[in-house]
Amino acid sequence: MHEVVDLATSDAPPDRNTIDEIVGKGRRVQRRRRAGFAGAGAALAVVAVSAAVALPSLSRGTGETVAPPAAAPAVNAAPVANWQFPDDPFTFTFDAFEVGRWKVAAPIVASTSYQIASVYLDGRKTNDRSVTDEEAAEMAKNLELRKQGKARAGEPEKIIYAYLVLYRPGAFDPAKLSGAKQLTVDGKKAYQTFGPGHGGMAQRALAWEYADNAYAVLETHSNGDDDPSAEEMQKIVSGLKPSAKPAKATLPFTLDYVPAGYQPVELGVHAMSGLNGIAAAREGDYGGAIFSNKPPATTGLIEPYGGVDGANLPNSFEIFVVPAENSNQTTGTTEIKCGNGFCTHRSPDGKVSIQVASEGRLSDAEMTKVLKGLKLADVKDDSTWTDAATALS
Repeated sequence: MHEVVDLATSDAPPDRNTIDEIVGKGRRVQRRRRAGFAGAGAALAVVAVSAAVALPSLSRGTGETVAPPAAAPAVNAAPVANWQFPDDPFTFTFDAFEVGRWKVAAPIVASTSYQIASVYLDGRKTNDRSVTDEEAAEMAKNLELRKQGKARAGEPEKIIYAYLVLYRPGAFDPAKLSGAKQLTVDGKKAYQTFGPGHGGMAQRALAWEYADNAYAVLETHSNGDDDPSAEEMQKIVSGLKPSAKPAKATLPFTLDYVPAGYQPVELGVHAMSGLNGIAAAREGDYGGAIFSNKPPATTGLIEPYGGVDGANLPNSFEIFVVPAENSNQTTGTTEIKCGNGFCTHRSPDGKVSIQVASEGRLSDAEMTKVLKGLKLADVKDDSTWTDAATALS
């Protein structure tokens, strides 16, 4: 998550253990942590943002898997949906939908192997936006009470961090799952896991075959062991339907230059790329893309690239286009500034921050060349944006 932290911090790492720092930086920093890991430990999560959070994902057996009751197969098999799989993988093939307590947003992340959408559950809070000034102040008060050994009264917030991954045919391999229970949901072959997660969170995942050899995966991290329950998870299956008109992902920029050998592998629309984009889905970011000169496999997957903790892809660099207030890593002008493995500057009006980060894999000269060749569209007008396949070529 190095690049993500770069967006949220200043050149000289601040003292992250002070109350003033939490209040002053809370709005920028909290959005970069995993969206579900707030609750009673929110203030601690803020000060620990620079450390990648490792969580058990669907792929990791916990040794404590609970077998959920199998859903009864439908008497009559559900009609096969007419799913489309365009040659251009940066295409969204499903839309937002609601079923029961679940609210699935439109997908905002696309890769060479899958699409990802944020998922919300009525009755639980998802922290995928910046904290407000009032929330940051409350976090500071909570931390002060912790330092004094005092406990806060009241019940902890009901928190969830969830997302839906729609894999292309052959991309997801259920045979690699560890500790999963096989069942049938809405007439579809499915696999479900449950186990303890990070910081006392309960992790559940449900994978089901939505089309021939193509799987969808709902993964949740909740501070309520039984909410969602196994049965609640299964309700989402019937709601997933193909879009009547698949839409190409579009980006608010185009590139005139890409370093030799690098290919686009993942992007975010109105978000950063990957699960980091999902964790900050309502933050108001404009877009991002990841390039690699050793693209990740497009088959045999059991989780999105980088895993649930949003680890950087090997041999990659990343582009971020975000509101200026979401990053303090610029000079505040169009002057390109480089250091610590990234280069950054702002749009001519000073309202957009544009960054290339590579953790030293690219020279400053190469990253500067990428930035100079980046042409920005009107970030507030999607009609001026360019389809990703064209924008990133």
